Amino acid sequence: MLAVALLLLGGSNTWSLLQQYRYVEQEEGDRLQVAAHWLADLMVRRLPAEDFRALMASVRYAPDVRVSVQVDGERFEWGAAGSDGEGWKVSGATAFLPSRHESGQTASLLSGVYDADGEELLVAIRALPDSSSDATRLVGVARQRAMIHANWNRMATWHLGLFLATLLSSVFAMSAVQCRQRRLDTLRAERHVEQRAAAERLRLATDLAGLGVWEYDPVGGHLRWDASIYALYGIDPAAAAVTTCEEWSKHVLPEDLPAAEAVMQASIRERQRFQADFRIRRGDGQIRMIRALAQPLFAVDGSPLSVIGINQDVTDRIEAERVQDELRNRLARAARMEILGAMAAGIAHDFNNILVAILGYSGLGRAVVRAAGDSGRVASYFEEIETAGERARDLVQQLLVFSRGGTLHVSVVSVADEARAVVDLLASSFPTGVTLSMRIDDDLPALDIDRSHLSRILRNLCLNARSAMAGPGEVRISAQRVGVDPVEVCASCHAEFTGEFVRIAVSDEGCGIPQAIHDRIFEPFFTTREPGMGVGMGLAVVHGLVHLYQGHVQMQSVVVQGSTLAILLPRSVWHAEAASEGSPAGAATD
Repeated sequence: MLAVALLLLGGSNTWSLLQQYRYVEQEEGDRLQVAAHWLADLMVRRLPAEDFRALMASVRYAPDVRVSVQVDGERFEWGAAGSDGEGWKVSGATAFLPSRHESGQTASLLSGVYDADGEELLVAIRALPDSSSDATRLVGVARQRAMIHANWNRMATWHLGLFLATLLSSVFAMSAVQCRQRRLDTLRAERHVEQRAAAERLRLATDLAGLGVWEYDPVGGHLRWDASIYALYGIDPAAAAVTTCEEWSKHVLPEDLPAAEAVMQASIRERQRFQADFRIRRGDGQIRMIRALAQPLFAVDGSPLSVIGINQDVTDRIEAERVQDELRNRLARAARMEILGAMAAGIAHDFNNILVAILGYSGLGRAVVRAAGDSGRVASYFEEIETAGERARDLVQQLLVFSRGGTLHVSVVSVADEARAVVDLLASSFPTGVTLSMRIDDDLPALDIDRSHLSRILRNLCLNARSAMAGPGEVRISAQRVGVDPVEVCASCHAEFTGEFVRIAVSDEGCGIPQAIHDRIFEPFFTTREPGMGVGMGLAVVHGLVHLYQGHVQMQSVVVQGSTLAILLPRSVWHAEAASEGSPAGAATD
């Protein structure tokens, strides 16, 4: 409960006066007590809380004063005993003036003051000037200490609760932040582990695939390689780091560099990924084929940022693809030759039956005409029919030879003797300026083959060489024993072969065989001659006869410089004595 507002006359001991308030109250009687409480109630109601706090905070010890307060039009005044004034008087006030009153202080805060009910008061006293006299008015305001402390306690409790709530909120917030940070750290650590694992997997994948990663800055011209590309190029990065396109171009073969650079510039200009194949010279001198695959990256404004790509050594892959294509083509050509052989055999047999009838009836007709005494003109017609039939029968025999048919008459044949016989037979038919010669090794073994087959092979090869000679030159027959290793491919059947062979070759200095027709020259009826100059069975017969003895054909040709066609006959057709005395035991055979 609020206590009382005290109005005191200066010169009194304020501290003592307030301590004696309960006794003064007893001397003045009930009127003073009622007035005091009534005045205190008015003071508390009228005085704003802010003013009361300011008054309490600013009170100091006051000098000699005369104090009065005007409340609701009624003046209350306390002064020394016997002094004039309205209201109630506080007698004996001068006896309570403290010595510190004379120190000049104007305000004070007092405690240890009690009201009539025994409640301890906290009193604030402030000196105010009095315009009606030379004295100073003193305004005093008192409150029960318990009420003040209760308010303070409530405020302290509220502030303590607010502090504790804030503290708990801060603790919880900090804990939540720490938990979130721990989760973020855990996620970051897991992400880091995942990224490292992904990077390691990518590195392993690029290593296994033989890939190298690079990045090029088209604006600054800077080039960055990873370790795998240095390995591809056979370069030590510590000794010769590659950081620009100019340094990279030193390792690319000059004939491949312009195309590779043009492809990259076009991809940047057209904003498309690109692929380029080019050859490089490794640090160890090897020539390797590199395949580059890259994607240009651009900024929002369209300017180029970088080009990111990979390099791969595709030398082995390209070689494997080439071999695979070659095998596929060889199989296709072999299949075609087999089909042509089967077809030729069928045609030859059917045509041979027709020729039997033609030749038989033509001979019979010629005999009848002569018996009838014809002048011979009609008989000559039958002779022409028989001549054409004989040529047709020879062609049928060639078809049968191509299809590896016919009857064999095997004997011991000397290659040198057969070659000499062919030279003697054909030399006179060669044009002026074209010579036919032979060179046969002395240690050449005899062969167990059909003599007519070897003779036909040599004749066909020599006649084919003669047709290729457009001017003076030489056609030469040569024969020697050879070993084939590594594996070679037959020019006609396209099968691989190796081992020891008797090689019989016919070389010319003619126009050569164009690359485009290499795969067709052994087909039946294929010829490059003018119509009527040949039927195109010469090399087809060679193909059939050679493979009849499990042999193979070699071909070497340079356009304008000449050609060499050679047959290789395996040890299986060597004469028994020559074969046993030939190569050392264990030599490879086809």
